[in-house]
Amino acid sequence: MKKRVISGAFLVCSLLGFAYGQTTDKPADPAGSVTVTTNDASQPVTKSALSAARFEGNLNQAVLYKTVLDYTLPDEIAALTKKCVATGSDECYIALKSYENDSQPQVAAAANLELAVLAMQRGQIKQSLHYIERAGTLNPDDPFIQLTHGWLLLSAGKYKKAHKAFEDLFYLTADFEYVSSAKLGDALAWYFGGRKEKAAAELQYLYTSNPYVISFVSYMLGRIASETKNGKKLAPVFLQQALSHDEKNYAAAELIAKISEKEKNHLPAWQYYATLYGLDPENKTLAKKVAAYQQEFGDKSIDYLFYSRLEQPIVHLMPSTQSQEVKMALYANRKQEPQELISAAVIGSGIVIARDDKLGEILRVPSYIEKTISFNPQTLGVDVKDTRGHVEFSTKRPFTISPDKDKYTLLVRNVRAENIFAANLSDKELKGSLTVIPTEHGFKLVNQVPAEDLIPALLATQARDVKQPATLMALAVVFRAALADVIARQPAQQPYHITDNDDTFRFNGINLIFKEALEASKKSAATSLTEAQAGFYTGCGVVTADRLENTASKPGYLFSPANVSKYILSNPPADLYSRPQDPTQWAGIKWIYLYDAKEIENRLSYKQDIGRLQAITPLTYTPNGRVLTVRFVGSKATYETQSPQETAFVLSAGTMRSNLFDMVPLYNGKNIKSVLVRGYDTGLGNGLCLSGAEGLAKQGADYMAIIKYYFPQARILNTATGKVH
Repeated sequence: MKKRVISGAFLVCSLLGFAYGQTTDKPADPAGSVTVTTNDASQPVTKSALSAARFEGNLNQAVLYKTVLDYTLPDEIAALTKKCVATGSDECYIALKSYENDSQPQVAAAANLELAVLAMQRGQIKQSLHYIERAGTLNPDDPFIQLTHGWLLLSAGKYKKAHKAFEDLFYLTADFEYVSSAKLGDALAWYFGGRKEKAAAELQYLYTSNPYVISFVSYMLGRIASETKNGKKLAPVFLQQALSHDEKNYAAAELIAKISEKEKNHLPAWQYYATLYGLDPENKTLAKKVAAYQQEFGDKSIDYLFYSRLEQPIVHLMPSTQSQEVKMALYANRKQEPQELISAAVIGSGIVIARDDKLGEILRVPSYIEKTISFNPQTLGVDVKDTRGHVEFSTKRPFTISPDKDKYTLLVRNVRAENIFAANLSDKELKGSLTVIPTEHGFKLVNQVPAEDLIPALLATQARDVKQPATLMALAVVFRAALADVIARQPAQQPYHITDNDDTFRFNGINLIFKEALEASKKSAATSLTEAQAGFYTGCGVVTADRLENTASKPGYLFSPANVSKYILSNPPADLYSRPQDPTQWAGIKWIYLYDAKEIENRLSYKQDIGRLQAITPLTYTPNGRVLTVRFVGSKATYETQSPQETAFVLSAGTMRSNLFDMVPLYNGKNIKSVLVRGYDTGLGNGLCLSGAEGLAKQGADYMAIIKYYFPQARILNTATGKVH
């Protein structure tokens, strides 16, 4: 039989005896023997049971992209849900109560469905089951009501009843979206009910048939393998597979760290724990882990982290473009605070001059000669040293380091800070000048650079997977407008405009610049975008935050709490502009994560001790259902987040992809033990969608057409001609 392998199948697929779209007579057992995988869920969990099942399908089948979900609502409920956006979920719940016994069965069914979702979010599990059962009685043929019933039973910990509800769904529909969701819910019910072998069997089907959930399913298979005597060696394979499909899968990274530690694989344990600690630096458990490994590896501990290292400047020469100056603070933490450094080395590709405002030129250094800037704890000043450690200059005032000609570059390397996890301490090559600002406990670095010299580097960092020149040019215009906006709004006394760790202006060095990025910046240099929120995000589903639709197939989406869940359930249509070329790489569009309630409680304790987590309630939304604020209800107290970013940190240490999501809390009695978060796209959904722009460019759109599509209300000014679009 001829084998056909779709690009993007990973090594683990070969280890498990299959690849997407590949057919084979017998999947190979990872241990070396050949075993026919069976769907007989009564068998014990073995290595072969954890191997992937045979898949005869084709990932490009229409079934994967067929969307049949109906978002229409009765007029009464549609009018009310519009008010929900303005009033919030509490008032929405109260208002819906007036329709739960409406004389029109269609209206009452819709109201009870919405109430069921809201009651679950409020921690009122018994009431949520009452509402969903009432909705099912009023509209027994609606598969979404039946599916929601199954998920609510799973949330309540009623696993046997959840199995029955999911099985009953199959009598109402054979649609892939519903069947796949039911099988996932069923697998989780088996797992949390203690039947891991049956969970593995359901997950096998999903692993080989549904690319939208592959990262989550890989994580669950890895979790089952780690808890099973005969499958422990497979666990890291599945978990690495989960991360290769979605690097944001926090739970997978965490489990790899724990497994590595248990198996005494100290290096990967150190690397993963250090990464997790960098995301959650107030976590005392992680702090103890990294402290122990840091002591074990000693001075070389930082060298084993995922930081890039450069011996000399790579770019060397880069012609400078006269433009507005940007001040960018380097080595900022996740809160956008530039870190106090204790040492850093600087090398110039040309002659480097150090200047003090009062003393003028204080040092002239030949090209490719390294100087080290060190904080002196005795004098509380900064010393500049040669390669032998001799002090050549000391100061407590800010001073500037710059090449004698603007075409040359600076390399900042071997950066050290007291807390090596607070920021990404990778080596970075820079254009422009470097200002050293002494502080009480170290010094900070600020790079002053022409905007047009910075934009190609921003493109190189933020658009690594972009291939279309039109997309790069459109993003260059967005960066140009965003930089101009932030400079205009920043107070004059502020020592910097942006940081290198800003969500928009992520900067890892001009050493990452590629030819296409330079060309895109140059070709779009005369284009200016005004009167628009000049942002961007990586991946987009059908509906954006600003109500654009990344498809010619209009889904007719209308916000309601239940419709959010329905939309997240829906398959992306085949003509989605942001559809990935690799059919296994859907994490930027659809994603699922499972978070431990104890970790959520711990992160909440940094603000307030709420006790045991008992409810997670979205409080306010955008008009199409993106979550803005959330209320966390505990056994001792309640805490409300103030922004999507704070919500993401509490739930996921900031790794959650976007604020368009729904949640299924999994209860043990009154308390939540874990939270399943299902979501769509990335970021906050405003501005230019990179993956969508790629799709438009492939259809022939130039960069101006892409800008007009994602910024329909903006003014586009050609600064060379003065023409306004």
